[in-house]
Amino acid sequence: MKKIIIKTALITLGVVVGCAVAVFAILSFGFPSTVCGWCEQLGNYGFAARYAALCYSYTDDISDLGRCVEDSILADDNDYIAEYAVRLIDHEEFDSFCEIRDEEINESISDNEDNIDFSDVVFSYRHYVYGALSTTYYGAGNFDLALGTAVAALDENIDRVDFSSSAYSGEITEFPISNALGVLAQRVIYAGDSGAADRLLEVLDNVSADAESQAMYLQTIINSLTQL
Repeated sequence: MKKIIIKTALITLGVVVGCAVAVFAILSFGFPSTVCGWCEQLGNYGFAARYAALCYSYTDDISDLGRCVEDSILADDNDYIAEYAVRLIDHEEFDSFCEIRDEEINESISDNEDNIDFSDVVFSYRHYVYGALSTTYYGAGNFDLALGTAVAALDENIDRVDFSSSAYSGEITEFPISNALGVLAQRVIYAGDSGAADRLLEVLDNVSADAESQAMYLQTIINSLTQL
C-alpha cells in the first residue's frame, strides 16, 4: 500500500512538473514579451535580453530591439551588446527612437520619488548605446572599432568601421557629459592604457565645447589621458 501511495505521488509530481514545463515553454515562445517583463522584474537581465531578442525576431519592432539592447547592457552581456547594439544604431528609425527614449527617460529622472533635483542631468540614449558598444569593442581588444564607434556618436559623417584617429580632421563642437567618447576615455583611463590614450588625444584635439560644464568635462578627460 505504501509503495502504491509513493508511486502515485511521484506520478502526480511528474505530471505537475511536466505541465509546468509545458506551460513555461508555451509562454516562452508564444509570449516572449511577457516572460521578458518577468525576468526584468526579477533582475535577471541576461534572460530578459534573450526573450526581448526573440520578441524582436517576431515583430521587427525597434522598441523590442531597443529593449534587448538595454537588457543586454544591464546584464553586461558583451556578445549580445555587440550583435544587437549594431542592429539598433544601424536601424533606419534609430534617430527617432532616440528622441522617444530621451523624452521618456529624462521625464522619469525629473519625476524621481526621492525629489532629488536632476534639472542639470540630460540623458542621451544615443550616447548610452554608442558608449556601451564602444567599450564592448575595447574590452574585446578592438580599439580601432571602439574609437570609431565612439567618435561616430559625436560626428555622424565618419565611417566608424574605417575610422583612423591620425587621419581624422573633423570638427566636434559639443562634448556632453557622459558622451560615448568620454565613456571610452574613462575606460582607457581606468585601464591605464597609454597607447589608447595617445590615440584618443589625437581625436580630442579636434573637439571643442562652448558650454562651461562640457568644457570642464573635456579638459578633465584630456588631463587624465595626458598623465597616463
